[in-house]
Amino acid sequence: ASGGIFGLIGACIADICINWSLLFSKHVNDSGDGTRFRHVRVLLWLLFDIVINCLVGLTPFVDNFTHLGGMVYGFLCGLSTIERLSTDFFGIAKSKCERARNVIVRFAGLILSVVLIMITTAVLVDSSGTGSPCINCRYISCVPFPPWANEDNKWWYCDDCARVTADAKLDSRGYYSLAMSCPDGVIKNVDLSDTAVTDRQWIRKQLPDICRKNCDNLFAT
Repeated sequence: ASGGIFGLIGACIADICINWSLLFSKHVNDSGDGTRFRHVRVLLWLLFDIVINCLVGLTPFVDNFTHLGGMVYGFLCGLSTIERLSTDFFGIAKSKCERARNVIVRFAGLILSVVLIMITTAVLVDSSGTGSPCINCRYISCVPFPPWANEDNKWWYCDDCARVTADAKLDSRGYYSLAMSCPDGVIKNVDLSDTAVTDRQWIRKQLPDICRKNCDNLFAT
């Protein structure tokens, strides 16, 4: 749902950009009732809403790519479909250059929308669904928090260690070795002989921490 909401926000931004000269024109808003100030206030609240929702998107299970993608598509679709207010109604003459610019902007928004839909569809079809072609791009949508805490005391993590699996070897004293499959598919052998663990469920809960300490790549590829 948040992607669709951001699409509407993008369309609102497109509407503001298209009719900027009217919304903030002294000629149109000369009644002295603070209309221009109200328009500025609405714009600031809109920007504040975008910032807050993008900050929320830095937590796990909330996708900032959906937010930003929805806003970009909403903005481009808005540029190509939203009806422009006629300046002639307010007694403001429109030059031929302004008319040509409006037509160019409308077609540019339409063409970019179609091109981006084709590109993102191709990337989605080609993706395996488990990895990302841009590992560092993950931090646009998720940031480990708090940044000042050590790796063992974060409130949440943004890696793929929660999905790792492992085979544990058992003898009479307990589990002494762990063959763990890291997120990138590399097998790491972890020595557990010093811990003398006999609880299999405890090992399962500790797998993400063991992954972060022993795996070189914490992201699926």
